[in-house]
Amino acid sequence: MSEKQTRAEPGRDHARASEESSEARQELPIRLIERVMNPTGLGEIPEPDGYAHVRADCGDSMEIFLRVRERRIEEARFYTPGCGPMIACGSMATEIARGRTVGEALRIGPKQISEALDGLPASEFHCAELAAEALKKALEDCLARARDPWKKPYPRR
Repeated sequence: MSEKQTRAEPGRDHARASEESSEARQELPIRLIERVMNPTGLGEIPEPDGYAHVRADCGDSMEIFLRVRERRIEEARFYTPGCGPMIACGSMATEIARGRTVGEALRIGPKQISEALDGLPASEFHCAELAAEALKKALEDCLARARDPWKKPYPRR
């Protein structure tokens, strides 16, 4: 080994990585972390009034299930096999939609979802975009089913 080359101290790189990981965790808003740990609205609705399954180019996906009564969202649920921020965004999107009319819920966008979570890191904003897109498509599906009630919805798996 030359004089300029030195050996790394055992555990030093691990300690630095641990500190960086800890700093990254501290940058995530508490509300987002709480949603990841305790998501609301996780699961399916049998025979939903509105349903959508969307996939992003990166491979992330989200399903939204809606139950609507008198043009108001009575129940909204989601499923995603994605990361923590994806779970938090699905949870928040369904919570924001619950109790709103279909028209009001159609105006829910990624910025509103992100703000309700006290912000998302820029690298995770696509999670809010995917949740908003899934919600919008589920609402559009709901409207289409209401227009054509004679069409039998088939399982989409």
